[in-house]
Amino acid sequence: MDVWNLILYVVASVLALKSLASLMTHHKKVVVQQLAIEYTQETGQNGNTVPHSDSSDQQEENASEELKMPAA
Repeated sequence: MDVWNLILYVVASVLALKSLASLMTHHKKVVVQQLAIEYTQETGQNGNTVPHSDSSDQQEENASEELKMPAA
């Protein structure tokens, strides 16, 4: 029985680490995307001409949708 407990513990640990790595990667992508959006908005407010495109609106929608989605 001790062998099965060890195997179960190792499998659970691997799955937990995999989930943590996935969550951290997703969080990094969301943060980088939000910083890019904020930078673009600040650059536009400072008088520098930034061409307005639908891609920034799309990025904001994607970022808000990603925040609503639970991490797997």
